[in-house]
Amino acid sequence: MKENDSRVLFNDGKGERPTDAPIVVADGLRTPESVGALVRLLANIGSEKLILVNSEQMNMAKVKRTACMAWDYVKIETCEAGELGEHIPEGYEMVAVETSAQSVSIYKTEMPRRVALVLGSEVHGVSSEILAMCKTHVHIPMTGPDTSMNVSHAACVALFEWVRRFVG
Repeated sequence: MKENDSRVLFNDGKGERPTDAPIVVADGLRTPESVGALVRLLANIGSEKLILVNSEQMNMAKVKRTACMAWDYVKIETCEAGELGEHIPEGYEMVAVETSAQSVSIYKTEMPRRVALVLGSEVHGVSSEILAMCKTHVHIPMTGPDTSMNVSHAACVALFEWVRRFVG
């Protein structure tokens, strides 16, 4: 890839992983520690790719420090919303993890095996442009007074629900 290409690959994704493991699309994240936590989580389930969409310039040293050894196992790509389709592998379905008018409980809906889970920032959620690209919207049921969850925690719930269903 060219150095000025918006789809920069920050690491080479070394290691073995399932060919149909989920990928995560993170929309509008600003905190390098959140991105590092996502990298670490993705490596834990054998996922190969994290796509950062509409993200500001990220301090990759902080991401790498938070990700620890997981840094060597997950590819990080960046793009703008209009380019996202080019980064989603063939046969993957985008599923937004977002409370919306059409969202259903993550525990009461079917989840595709080849899934690209889309998560947004804690402040703004998933942008309307990217929500429109997602066939399915799921939410994580919460019974407490706060209906917001840290992005890495929401990713953890969603990814391990995938593991529960498909890996056992």
